[in-house]
Amino acid sequence: MKDHHLRAWLSLVDTGSIRGAARQLKLSQAAVTKAIRELEADLDAPLIMRGTRGVTLTECGHQLTMRARLSQAQLALARQDIQQILGGKRGRVSAAVTPMVFLGVLPDVIERFRARMPLAELTLDEGMMPLVLPALRDGAIDFAVAAPTVEALGSEFEFEALGTLETVIVCRRGHPLEQATQWKQLVDATWVMNLSPGSQHSGLLDHFRQQRLPAPSDIIRTNTFGVCWNLMARSDALLACPAGMLAVEPYAQQASRVPVRMALPALELGILKMRDVPLSLAAETLAEMFRVEIAASVHGNRAGVRSGSRQKSARPQRAPTKEKTREA
Repeated sequence: MKDHHLRAWLSLVDTGSIRGAARQLKLSQAAVTKAIRELEADLDAPLIMRGTRGVTLTECGHQLTMRARLSQAQLALARQDIQQILGGKRGRVSAAVTPMVFLGVLPDVIERFRARMPLAELTLDEGMMPLVLPALRDGAIDFAVAAPTVEALGSEFEFEALGTLETVIVCRRGHPLEQATQWKQLVDATWVMNLSPGSQHSGLLDHFRQQRLPAPSDIIRTNTFGVCWNLMARSDALLACPAGMLAVEPYAQQASRVPVRMALPALELGILKMRDVPLSLAAETLAEMFRVEIAASVHGNRAGVRSGSRQKSARPQRAPTKEKTREA
């Protein structure tokens, strides 16, 4: 399997046809067809099914695509690293950051990074876990600064814990339940949640089930932090989120912490990447700046982050015990 085989394969996947791949690569259709057949022979597996409407990937083809994209991304990073070693300042970095990071330390990180690497191309995505994991697998992002749940991580990922985020329940100012102290007052309210696999709210519902506590049933499902927050701030919906949200303007003026006497599972914030896949020099530079700024926020208690162990692990923080969770 050679580089030109993978480039031909990814062009075929992206365009959906041999003709499209040939046009994209500026090769003959015969050359692309030969490359695909050589790839199938090398792997001893069928990768595509040909039809009147183009080609369809087999299960083996889908698996190859994921690995091929990651391989090509790593080769591109290797070229970047070599250029930087030879004196260049150019590079590309793509990272995903959880809302608590882009509302907290992100501006300071970006300022330092751009001063260090002014010519680098930087792309930032919102670090919602359902989007982060596939993006890491196919190499679309280099790493994420996120707060994963135990269900979200497998052995293919490496997690470096940097701090802990306290989870609280918030509501709009003047909400009828603004002063509620008991869980039974809240459970039947309307909630806004992102229930995608691996999300914080999915983990929270799992926690309620494990602790044999009644769970909310009147739930408005959303897929982004912005929609969650705006629905909470402009309606009677409740929201579970990191406590640090109430320390950041203008969010602090839009919501109140509900003083319910019940411990909620904390979130562990850290750097998430593919295991055994080294970061590029530019990406490692950005990751180190996140480490420094998050450590500073721990000592200054900015954004509600508490100190975490700098261990590389796929284990999130253990949920509170039933005795600590149930109401007094």
